[in-house]
Amino acid sequence: MEQSELDAYIRSLGFDLEVVQDTAGASYTAVRKVQITSGALAGKTCDVALPRVGANPYSVASSIHVSPALVPMNSQSSQASPLGADWQYLSRRFDFAPSPKKIWVWVLWALDGLQ
Repeated sequence: MEQSELDAYIRSLGFDLEVVQDTAGASYTAVRKVQITSGALAGKTCDVALPRVGANPYSVASSIHVSPALVPMNSQSSQASPLGADWQYLSRRFDFAPSPKKIWVWVLWALDGLQ
């Protein structure tokens, strides 16, 4: 799997993507207007950013960045994001062989599990 496959898959779901950089110059794929569909935050909308991976084989970083912050900072394995004050870092493990669909389901699972 390559970064371009993940980008194409997320676009095929109807989302707009943008490449953004953090304060250290690392690149992320920002997915705009993601609606949380279940769980305590159902109905909320946020932007989601995932670190861009240039390595092959593709490895998923255990970080999902959201804007605006969805939970109190430093709770539920969250902290400030290097993407800036409007973003929150959520630490979530990914323990599967990566595929675009599995990665996107992991993102949605992480958002649905927030309280």
